[in-house]
Amino acid sequence: MKKLLLLLFTLSTLYSFQYDAKFYVGIGGGMQYESLSEDEFDGATNSPAFGSLKFGYGDRKAYSIEFLINYINNKSNIFSAEDAARYGMDVALLKAFPVSKYAYPYFRGGFGAGEMKVSQIQEDGTLSYSSFNIGTGVYIPLSKSFEIEATYEYRFTSYESLLINEKTVKPHSHINQLYLGINYRY
Repeated sequence: MKKLLLLLFTLSTLYSFQYDAKFYVGIGGGMQYESLSEDEFDGATNSPAFGSLKFGYGDRKAYSIEFLINYINNKSNIFSAEDAARYGMDVALLKAFPVSKYAYPYFRGGFGAGEMKVSQIQEDGTLSYSSFNIGTGVYIPLSKSFEIEATYEYRFTSYESLLINEKTVKPHSHINQLYLGINYRY
């Protein structure tokens, strides 16, 4: 994992020398729709709100790498009687296109991991998960330093194995996510 992160950072740094690469921070949030794929969960769905804090390096016209910290306000009863908040971290690579000076569309792909607080199922009260995500979005510059960001992302999430009714299951879900945020480049 450390080698992969170092490789991604090195590649994005090499590409960024051609462009006006900068560090940036962002904050935003949105909604997501999650549907589980296991029979044991009877096609359960969940639509929580989420918030993200991101740290990135790159150019809004070309390549970037982002590290995101996510908080998902998960108030469901899918895995236990009281599923609670999820906390996670993602790493994503972005490729933007300089279509016009008013909008820079991009594609993104990445992976993440985190955990969710659950009651009654796991001994330690948490349920770990990992995810792979791809998406598309647009940067809308407000000034040289500030921009608005809108993103659609598909996320395949795999949860750790659970023992339910003396049967081991490995649930996974499909998540569609809409994000709106603001970034500051310095």
